Amino acid sequence: MTRKLYWEDSYQKEFDAKVVAVNGNQMILDQTCFYAAAGGQPGDTGMINGVKVVDTIKSNDGDVVHILESTSEFKVGDSVNGTINWDRRHKLMRLHTACHIISGVVYQKFNAKFGGSQIYEDRARMDFDIEKFDEETAKIVETGSNKIIESDMPVAAKMLDWEEAEKDADLFRVQHELYSKYDKPRIVSIGNFDKQLDGGTHVRSTKEVGTIRIVKRENKGKHNKRITIVVE
Repeated sequence: MTRKLYWEDSYQKEFDAKVVAVNGNQMILDQTCFYAAAGGQPGDTGMINGVKVVDTIKSNDGDVVHILESTSEFKVGDSVNGTINWDRRHKLMRLHTACHIISGVVYQKFNAKFGGSQIYEDRARMDFDIEKFDEETAKIVETGSNKIIESDMPVAAKMLDWEEAEKDADLFRVQHELYSKYDKPRIVSIGNFDKQLDGGTHVRSTKEVGTIRIVKRENKGKHNKRITIVVE
């Protein structure tokens, strides 16, 4: 399985690797900094040996698959150098951490579970299992989230085993089946404020997120409310 360098250091922008498989315009390396799309976070783009990587996805067996404009110059065993589009990645990291902050605030203040998200370069949408998410609720969540940001809490990730993870009910505010296929769950924590099962990339500290604004609210059902956020 591909060594996921982005789990070891989400700020690493460049790396060297070996080609282990080439199929059409898709290529697998022995290790990579390119994040493979999952959990609402898009896959990274960038360059490998000067060839554009237009997307990054996961294979069924967990390898990271780089989708390139062309793979004609690559063969198994080649040594390559890759560089991610850092400006784009960093925007996604800020938004992803913002989503964790908001879901933590909503859970603690309204006991509402997080139902999923989709992150874009300029915004993110989030769904919650909650009956009401009106203007007053939005103000409470926005204010509480920005207080967490200002407190400059550290953001960190670690691997656990399932026996240890399942002792903590707070971790399962997301669908358990999304993570049960992994041998070891990965936990992302924000100081002593929040911790969640998560496989994405994040900033090192809440202060780096910027300011969160809720710019849209939608009613998707009796117990499904959607918000759109931006960070500035």
